Amino acid sequence: MVARRFLLSWICWASAPVASATPQPPPPTPTLVTADAPPGAARLVAAYPGRLCGANAEHLLWCDGQRMPWRTRQPPKVYEARLNSADLLDQLSQPYPAPGSPISPPPVNFDPGRMRSQPFFLKMYGADRAAVARAVVKVPWMSTHKPLRVTRLNEVDQRIKAISAELERLPLQARKVASQTSGAFVWRSIKGSKRLSAHSFAIAVDVGVPVSNYWKWSKPDAQGHYPYVNRFPLEIVEVFERHCFAWGGRWYHYDTMHFEYRPELFASCAPLPSGL
Repeated sequence: MVARRFLLSWICWASAPVASATPQPPPPTPTLVTADAPPGAARLVAAYPGRLCGANAEHLLWCDGQRMPWRTRQPPKVYEARLNSADLLDQLSQPYPAPGSPISPPPVNFDPGRMRSQPFFLKMYGADRAAVARAVVKVPWMSTHKPLRVTRLNEVDQRIKAISAELERLPLQARKVASQTSGAFVWRSIKGSKRLSAHSFAIAVDVGVPVSNYWKWSKPDAQGHYPYVNRFPLEIVEVFERHCFAWGGRWYHYDTMHFEYRPELFASCAPLPSGL
């Protein structure tokens, strides 16, 4: 009887599946975007995998279960008021031009990416300066090796490394322009407003400062419109845009030194090179 029990135990042990020595990755977090979700919702959800998990007509669904409403107030008629109180629908309201498209003066108040839902970015990158700073890392910039402080969240640091390497392959004059930076992570409000700058979330960099132009540096015409001025090389813009960085030179309220990581504005981002 004892021998029979031993034999049965041995057979059960021998036939049991052997655990794999290689840890298996967790299954991907499912995402669901309903048909009645606003235009651009699917692209927004796809742009931040692992952080955003779905969308419907009323809400954006974060993977931690939080629901963030698309519309938080009646849209103001005055552009500046809308800019200062932007919600998620405002953030998605203006389509960004095709990456690498020719540079031309934008229509009045066409600022794709400039309207940002502040609650969205505070949740995505950190609710205050200390929270953002915990994810900030230093990335050497081009051959200068001057470090840029950017977030590692959403692989922004890896994007900056890839951009830096690609810019090094441009002609000498373009490399000189791109190598001159004025920094990245700075927790601050945009001058003249209470809106936090994209630099506050460590997703923005300023480059090419000596050839840059800013809309507030020019005078409006008789109709109150600001003339578009740009001296920034398109070949530098093309590199940033391939990696889903929106360029301030595409805005009517232009800021041509400014680039910020906004993958929801692009159909896709360039694949990151292995080994970065």
